[in-house]
Amino acid sequence: MTRKSFSFTCFAEQPFYRAVNAGLIDVCAIKPGQHVIDLACGTGAITQLILQKLQGMRDSLVIAIDSSAEALQQARAKLAVTQANMVRLIEGRAEQLSVLVREKVDAVVLCNAIHMMTEKEIVTQEALKVLRPGGIFAFNTTFFAGAEPPETVTFYRKWMFRAIRILRDQYQLALRKGDKVESRRQLTAQAYVKLLETQGFTLREEHIDPVAVPLEGWLGISQFQDFIEGALPGVPLEAGCQALQQAITQVMDELKLQAVPRNWLSIVAARP
Repeated sequence: MTRKSFSFTCFAEQPFYRAVNAGLIDVCAIKPGQHVIDLACGTGAITQLILQKLQGMRDSLVIAIDSSAEALQQARAKLAVTQANMVRLIEGRAEQLSVLVREKVDAVVLCNAIHMMTEKEIVTQEALKVLRPGGIFAFNTTFFAGAEPPETVTFYRKWMFRAIRILRDQYQLALRKGDKVESRRQLTAQAYVKLLETQGFTLREEHIDPVAVPLEGWLGISQFQDFIEGALPGVPLEAGCQALQQAITQVMDELKLQAVPRNWLSIVAARP
């Protein structure tokens, strides 16, 4: 398995994940002719959803930003057959947004990535800087305090216990306890709302939706580097991926589960 295999791509292409993000895009009420930033765009899956709302209008623009040159290269290839003239791809960090984008925009969309950003206050400040008055900042995440419904506790315990046992028995590996990756430092929904209001945003909408994640989704997230490092710290990525995937397949079969619910937090705020 190559390094490229440990990207978010497999999970991002899942139908349920696209549906979650399509719902966030709908709430933003993006209209043809607007300029929209797709922050932490990855390989362009959300960019495609935004483009559908802009309907090919000449003045429309999506500014897709990501810190990964590899992800942007994949996004460029994916978007080449669509409205490529409506997309501007930029490599850079979310914390430098107002430097990367000098113009004012109508919306900043950040799908399932804010939990990985260490400087969340700076990210929200930067979003405020680039928005026009009345502009929308919208984000979602399934890595927040409250993402795991109480009835799934047994599922997660069995999954992690089984993965650790597979690492020990098949790979002679043990976890190395250390600092958590940023996605494991989870804020509550209330903390995110307070963060936005402190920076000057006006809350438009905040809701939590249960989403049924099938086996394919768990297999996909088990290929993602950040998830592997958070769940199995100190373990080589390939071994961690294999252990997580083998364990989740076994546990869902034993528990006779077709899917496992996971809560998604969505927040939409506006610049006054």
